Amino acid sequence: MKIDVIGSGSAFSKRCNTSAIKITDSLENQWLIDCGPTIPRAIWQRNIGVNDIAVIYFTHIHPDHSSGLAALINQWKSFKRTEPLTIFCQSDQRQPLQALVDLAVWPETQLCFDIHWQDIADDFEWKHWQIRTANTQHEMANKALRITIEGKSVFYSGDGRPTKASEALMEGVDIAFQECASFHALDGGSSHGDFPDCQRLLAETNVRALGIYHCFDEAIPSLLAATSGHPALFLSRDGLQFDLNNFDLSSHPMNQGEVL
Repeated sequence: MKIDVIGSGSAFSKRCNTSAIKITDSLENQWLIDCGPTIPRAIWQRNIGVNDIAVIYFTHIHPDHSSGLAALINQWKSFKRTEPLTIFCQSDQRQPLQALVDLAVWPETQLCFDIHWQDIADDFEWKHWQIRTANTQHEMANKALRITIEGKSVFYSGDGRPTKASEALMEGVDIAFQECASFHALDGGSSHGDFPDCQRLLAETNVRALGIYHCFDEAIPSLLAATSGHPALFLSRDGLQFDLNNFDLSSHPMNQGEVL
């Protein structure tokens, strides 16, 4: 399993793309998780082909996680994508996403490729991938997910503070990405995670490595200093890549105090 951090920033970050990752298996099946406004350009910069991404999974549809869909679909239409696309989303959040697809092709009504809409379930399979999901604590229903492929596993929180259910998904994964807006502790009723809680998660969930992301810009210097050189905790950044078949965080550049 390979992971490409397309974006790591908060909703209004001036220094990072909005948060999204791409996951690729050994057969080159690719998922994009979330698609905020800066993600299409980041995908084009990577020269990812119009047919390469098979699935887009939306943790939730706040604009910083979904509004790039229109531009991405429009580019795939313009450059003649032929492969079908599967979109996983929560059933009650599908209509706004469909409106973004309609905007991408307006004033036409047809795409040159099929879109298969799928509701997110608690536990499901896609090809040889196993996916489990759970809600986090967020102002909009947000579905964190755990993906297991060929014995390797990744957790991605989307937005929000962890819940007992999302913490259970994290248990023992090879790498987890947890939203962490603030360096300082936030109120327990907050819609966002914080660094003290991420430290707790690392201690309690037995994850092999925990990456924090979706951080407020002003918190990044403190978070970078706090995670630099840590054996299992790191600050995510745009362009970071992991191959879980050859994974050693201790020698990874992000664990050497690299400055953003």
